[in-house]
Amino acid sequence: MESVWFKPSLADEIMKNTEIFDHTQSIVTDILSNRLDITLLVENMAGVLTDKDAENRERGMRFFTKILRELPKHYLNDMQVKFISKFYVDRLKDNHRVVPPVLEGYLALIDMKNYDIQFSGEFFLVLFREVACQSQVRQDRYNIYLIIQKLLDKNIEYMKNLGPDFVYGVISAMDGERDPRNLLFLFSFLPRFISQVPLGHLTEEMFDVVSCYYPIDFHPSPGDPAAVTRQDLANALAPCLCAIPAFGEQCLILLIEKLDSNLQVAKLDSLKLLTETCKTFGPECYGPFLKALWGSIRREISHKTDEALKMAAHEALSALVTKLSSTANTDQAFETFVEGILISMQSAIAEATTVIQFVHATKVLLTTANASKESCVIICGSMIPATIAFYSFKTSKKLQICSLDFLGELYDLAKHWEVLDRVQVQIKEIPQHCLTAVSETSKEYQIAGFKTLIKVIDVLETDLVVPFVEVLIHNVQYSHETDLLSTSVETVHHIAQKYPELIMSLVVKGKCDLGNLTADLNALRERLNLLSNLLSIDDFTKVIIEEMLKLIVENDKEAPKVIEALSETMSNTNLYSDKKVTQIESDHNLINSVVAWLFIEIESTSQEVLAHGYTLISNTMGSLPAAKQINILEQHTQIILDKCKMHEVYFLILESLYNSVHQSVYNDKFPDILALSLKLSLTCDNEMIRTKACALTAHFLNKADYGPNFELLYEYLKNYLSSCSGMDNAVCPRLIMLYGWIAKALVMRGSDMFMFWLQKITTVLLSPDYAKDAAESIKLVMSSQPSYFTTRHHCRLSLLYKQRMFVAFAGLAEKVGNVTAETKEHYLLSWAYVIGRAPKSVLNSEVNKIAPLVIDSLEYDNKDLLLVMLDVLCHFVQSAHVVVSDSLQTILPRLVNLSRYVKSMDVRIKSLQCLYDIANAYRTALLLPYKPDILVDLSPSLDDKKRLVRNMAVRARTRWFLIGAPGEAKPN
Repeated sequence: MESVWFKPSLADEIMKNTEIFDHTQSIVTDILSNRLDITLLVENMAGVLTDKDAENRERGMRFFTKILRELPKHYLNDMQVKFISKFYVDRLKDNHRVVPPVLEGYLALIDMKNYDIQFSGEFFLVLFREVACQSQVRQDRYNIYLIIQKLLDKNIEYMKNLGPDFVYGVISAMDGERDPRNLLFLFSFLPRFISQVPLGHLTEEMFDVVSCYYPIDFHPSPGDPAAVTRQDLANALAPCLCAIPAFGEQCLILLIEKLDSNLQVAKLDSLKLLTETCKTFGPECYGPFLKALWGSIRREISHKTDEALKMAAHEALSALVTKLSSTANTDQAFETFVEGILISMQSAIAEATTVIQFVHATKVLLTTANASKESCVIICGSMIPATIAFYSFKTSKKLQICSLDFLGELYDLAKHWEVLDRVQVQIKEIPQHCLTAVSETSKEYQIAGFKTLIKVIDVLETDLVVPFVEVLIHNVQYSHETDLLSTSVETVHHIAQKYPELIMSLVVKGKCDLGNLTADLNALRERLNLLSNLLSIDDFTKVIIEEMLKLIVENDKEAPKVIEALSETMSNTNLYSDKKVTQIESDHNLINSVVAWLFIEIESTSQEVLAHGYTLISNTMGSLPAAKQINILEQHTQIILDKCKMHEVYFLILESLYNSVHQSVYNDKFPDILALSLKLSLTCDNEMIRTKACALTAHFLNKADYGPNFELLYEYLKNYLSSCSGMDNAVCPRLIMLYGWIAKALVMRGSDMFMFWLQKITTVLLSPDYAKDAAESIKLVMSSQPSYFTTRHHCRLSLLYKQRMFVAFAGLAEKVGNVTAETKEHYLLSWAYVIGRAPKSVLNSEVNKIAPLVIDSLEYDNKDLLLVMLDVLCHFVQSAHVVVSDSLQTILPRLVNLSRYVKSMDVRIKSLQCLYDIANAYRTALLLPYKPDILVDLSPSLDDKKRLVRNMAVRARTRWFLIGAPGEAKPN
């Protein structure tokens, strides 16, 4: 066969020998090396290209197209491309069998560097005349659309000049297309085609062809691996229907008609289309339809159960108001439309008897106000006085409180749109109205009034400060409601930021009597919380902190309350930035004062009282820069180490100083502190000290930079723990827990060294005496602990550490060996701790490994184990994994038993949920044999003493009852 392409006999080879198609790359090589001219190649193929048999001509075209596709894009010159283009155009007139390779070849030709867009005019002329697009198979139709799209991308200006014949050809080509993949491709470039190629008198025809697909009524085949969804098509179609303003009238009539449909998808698509139209249609398009549009939108917004429909209606309303607002000063239509909404919703608010009705109406108004600056002015200007009036004549407490919230939201919008000056008169009435609300004795009124006041604090006048402060301080001194207290403190804080001098005289030096704090012990804790909150404001810092520290330094009997207030308030990062804490520490030596107080009290006072002191030190240290931390550690470390030799409780102060240090902080005391931490973690009988010692050890390993310091600490750790192998049995549980802390520290920093310690823990799972401790250690590694390993402690936090733990534990668990009946429960519990925290995407990759563990776990009387494994089982069922369906004979009876699990309502609910999911996920034929027994077994759950269990039981039993019924909704 060699060199046959140099001879006229090539035509015969193509017709007779299929293997010639495998040699196209050799032909391309000869063309590229100039041994063969492509024109000569065509001449040698003349016999097959002109053969009487259409099948042979098709073979010839496929052969030449294959060569063309394999040629480099830059190889053919202008003349060659022109020659081949005319050749392919001529072939379009041939038998329908020849058309597919012609289309494929022309696609390859378009990509050639020297392809001239001028060639496309003749191509389209012949294509639309000779080839009926919708008579071709799906792939050929796609190739026609792809040619149109590629040529549009290549030179849109030339395509514009092809005239109405070209537009008509495109319309004819796509008219009647039904394949979802082709439609999705068509819809992707049609908006550009419609908007840039003049449609002329064919505008209406183009809209008719596109709109026939609206709304999309399509469901993908269950077996299609790359199915196009209905939503994909709907999203792509919408921009086509509103691509140009000329579609305006037809499009709006269409969507209004479909909004009146009973089909939810038609309503949703229409609302989304309305939103889309606002991107292209001018405001004048909507004028004749505004009344109908508002009527349809209002109807869908008031839908009681369909949240998706309500959300789409709100989005459509917002887009429409935004579009119309561009004519605010030139056309009355905008004002008329917004005022119509306003009147409708004012009536709805006036007639509201429930919170739901009130909120529904106010949400519509807020959506309208949020759409534009002009609509915000209209809504706020009318609704602020109307809402204040509503408050006065509505006797329902809940509705009055809702009206206060609504006032705050209106103010937020006016502030957002920077129109406060345009509604200044109305806005100024809100603080006075808030005062009326907070003057009520009910805490609900007061909280709502204060929250609204906080929002409008910028317009609070000085004459109202005193009456507000009277109410606020009364709450601080006498109220026992936690939520009211916290809101009152927050309100004073905001007033103080606006009027610092007034609050200084009225509160700090007046009602709270800072100079004589402990003279009146009534509500001292609340007053201290208020003062420590105000302490965060620069104008108050020096005055308040000095008086508070004086009580601490003098060891006043109320010093613990002072420290508690400082600890709770300064942990709020919204109030206290790192910069603010650093300033307080630098100017007033807060840590020194607290440490001195702890030295005095630590041996005689309960640790619960002192805990706030440790927290205050830790949080303060965490906010300081590294250099400041080092200075403080140098002052205190040796003194505390010496005291630890006398009494181990002093370690708690040491831990609070060191647990929040920066990763760059290191001094020569670290090895000594690590040695002390290891000793206490294993030998101390005080659980609190033991836990803190483990945590500090873990923090050191997590934060130390790799290098000599880390190696020194880690080597000491390994040597120390290797010497603990001979310790008595009482120490072994503590040692296993310490392994967990070490593994957690290392895996969270991304170090592979955690495997060594995890292996030690998993080995212990085989021991009946210590399997429970090993499971608790695994739980520690996987759990999130707000007191340790946080960014505030400057720890290294690997985002994927739970995935790594899953993979590592799964690998080690396989090597554990035979698990005995005595240790099986704790082995499964360890798996539950790992699985429960691992991402669901990770579990999907190991279904066959995890499913047997989950099924086995359903037999154990362990709430923690059952909750996790039921949750995982529900996930597998919802994903319709085969491994579950293959084990239904085992799973179903166990789930039924758990639906009566006395010790936990949550277990009963999850088991019933899983039974419901099984009925939804798997084929009717698979489930029918179990249906009678399940219906009987679920009957007792219908009378469960807990309402939530009964609700889930009804849902599950109803779904099982419907299995096999006529019209049953089958799972995909």
